[in-house]
Amino acid sequence: MLMKTKASHKDEAGAEFRAGITACLPTIPGYWSIGFAAGAIGTLSGFTTLQTALLASVLYTGSAQFLFYSLWAAGAEVASVVFSVFLVNLRYLLMSSAMSVFFREHSTLQKLVSGLLLTDETFGVAVQRGSQHSAVPFAWMLGLNVAAWLNWILACVVGAWLASALPSSLMEGLSFSLVSMFIGLVLMLWFASHRKALETFSIAAAVVITLLTARQMDISLVVIIAASVSATLATLGLRFFSKGGK
Repeated sequence: MLMKTKASHKDEAGAEFRAGITACLPTIPGYWSIGFAAGAIGTLSGFTTLQTALLASVLYTGSAQFLFYSLWAAGAEVASVVFSVFLVNLRYLLMSSAMSVFFREHSTLQKLVSGLLLTDETFGVAVQRGSQHSAVPFAWMLGLNVAAWLNWILACVVGAWLASALPSSLMEGLSFSLVSMFIGLVLMLWFASHRKALETFSIAAAVVITLLTARQMDISLVVIIAASVSATLATLGLRFFSKGGK
């Protein structure tokens, strides 16, 4: 009887794991599009395919990887790079806290594993599942996270490998792609925003701060200050407009 119960639990966990993989499928094209670009930019920034794969495995966040490559290519100090990546990834603390209500019955190890592999996309899928069922099975979350994690690594590796296969002359000509990628991301956010005036003000504030301080301070510190000040001003502006609307 005990053996049957264990086998039943194992079969149930396997089914939940496969269901998690299935739930991840709609998000995989997004991982590949951004991961491919992240891998290619890693090569353009001077990293080998193996180094890019290791970074994708450990850092495992697109925005932080783009920031890491840009700061590293600019010659920023290690402490500045680490602190900048830490600030960018602070949002996962909030996401994990929001997810905690669905993991009350899980062990500490299960919570840790689920949180370490959390991304913006898996968070959205998991919250939807948790809202419908008031809980998220660990096996299901593991399947969701592992599928996303492996696809991200593979996309970065393929992007890095293809970029490394390009002729050196073409690689030098593509050195502008890192800056272009950030400009493209900013424009995408701007066009998708419902508060374009606030977004424009935030971007302009970051540009002005950068221009005024670039010659007096280290560029990595300038990036942190400009991003922090512009984000703070945008947050205050958002609260002001929200109160005004009420």
